[in-house]
Amino acid sequence: MSKSSFVFWVVIVVLFLSGCSPWPKGESLEDPRTRGEKEFDPLGFRQDRKIVTEDEHPIMEEDSISLEQMETEWEDVQEVGGPVPEKVFRVQFYATKYPDEARQVANYVESELSQKTYIDFKAPYYWIRVGSCETKEEANSLLAKIKWLGYRESWVVEIKLKQD
Repeated sequence: MSKSSFVFWVVIVVLFLSGCSPWPKGESLEDPRTRGEKEFDPLGFRQDRKIVTEDEHPIMEEDSISLEQMETEWEDVQEVGGPVPEKVFRVQFYATKYPDEARQVANYVESELSQKTYIDFKAPYYWIRVGSCETKEEANSLLAKIKWLGYRESWVVEIKLKQD
């Protein structure tokens, strides 16, 4: 084998191996149709991160549709002989646009605190509240328990009950 043929074969082998290298050749193998899927963040919508306050949406019992009937709770009180209060204090601790999430959070808090939770809908949010306190001091005590569970953005709301 001559020296020139040896050099020729070495060059061919080097070219072949450089063509099989793992380095990209300048073109990306990424499919442009799936680029948005990698960059999409479902929690990145600003409107879903907004904290709804009582000042923005005043709470009136007749404006909301309760998923649980409050009348049932107060019928038991009337049978015992106690008067139905005109207003109660509750702790507003969570708001979401998703009804399933609202039920999960309400069930969790109800099991942790052994207090009745209420899910009220006032477009576009499901508001989760807990308790039916007769005094604001009692509601503030419940507020401390809710904050201890991790719901730091909670507050006490006054609910006007419907009178029959």
